Amino acid sequence: MKRLFLCLMAMLGVLSLAAQSEFDNEVMQTIMARRSIRKYLDKPVEHSKLETIAKAGINAPSARNWQYWAVRIIEDQKLLTDVTEACKATMPDWMNGDSSAKNMFRGAPALICVGAPKDGGFDLDAGLMGQNMMLAAQSLGLGTCIQTGPVRFLLTNEKAKFFLDRLELPDDYKLLYVIAVGYPDETPDAKPRDASKVKFIGGEISKEASDDDGLFIDYFENAQFPGGDEACMKWLQEHIKYPEGYTSNQPQGKVVVSFIVEKDGSLDGIKVMKSPNPLLSEEAIRVVKEMPKWKPARQYFPPPRQGSEAVRSRFLLPVIFKQP
Repeated sequence: MKRLFLCLMAMLGVLSLAAQSEFDNEVMQTIMARRSIRKYLDKPVEHSKLETIAKAGINAPSARNWQYWAVRIIEDQKLLTDVTEACKATMPDWMNGDSSAKNMFRGAPALICVGAPKDGGFDLDAGLMGQNMMLAAQSLGLGTCIQTGPVRFLLTNEKAKFFLDRLELPDDYKLLYVIAVGYPDETPDAKPRDASKVKFIGGEISKEASDDDGLFIDYFENAQFPGGDEACMKWLQEHIKYPEGYTSNQPQGKVVVSFIVEKDGSLDGIKVMKSPNPLLSEEAIRVVKEMPKWKPARQYFPPPRQGSEAVRSRFLLPVIFKQP
């Protein structure tokens, strides 16, 4: 049996879906896992994924279903480069803070531009649309970052007029914000959240009870293979094999395995989410079942409770099968 030449998709941690036991459903997992991404891989985003993101956006709620918004998704790399050069020429100090980025949008390979009526009456609707799109992107393994800084340049600098012209927004609309979209090249930790901002008026749940029950997360640390991503890759390389008789003429590609990392680090609920071939699915499940215990996810609590505890979490492990 041939040894598998295996590689994991970049940034395994980005595809992990952190979840509390109270939030053990895919929507809450996606919400809790999303981070603002400011570094992207030099890899284009598939057009089909951008279409899915747009569909999620236009299905956001709007006042009386008027849908007073305009969405422009830019895949034209030259347009992104040209407007970046215009920015560098007129505002070099602004670009110095992000000198390593391929463009002024944190180097993202795609950009979503959202417009709304100039009178500001439907900015909220446009904001709801943006959240839909960012969560949809997260569910597709993509990273996003909503940006208003570049918008100020685009709206106030004459050298950026060509960019706005390409958007072809309605005459009575304004560019409200942009969303950078791409494959993440970083795995930022969750930022603290202030649970004191939430008050319950009436009902049976008091402020003290909500703190004690840990309904609010101050910080969440994803589950991890012992030793990290590189150790995970090495372990898989040493243990996974092709099914007997499997040839390079048969389907190759990515098998995405989903599983729960329990509080004690054991793996449960192992299943294949996507696969090019049933035989590869069986092998992926077999090897995951043989993995050592993981370091479980941890949930950190804000005052007055403080401290942390291990929690169950869901993890997506993408594996690429490729014959030598």
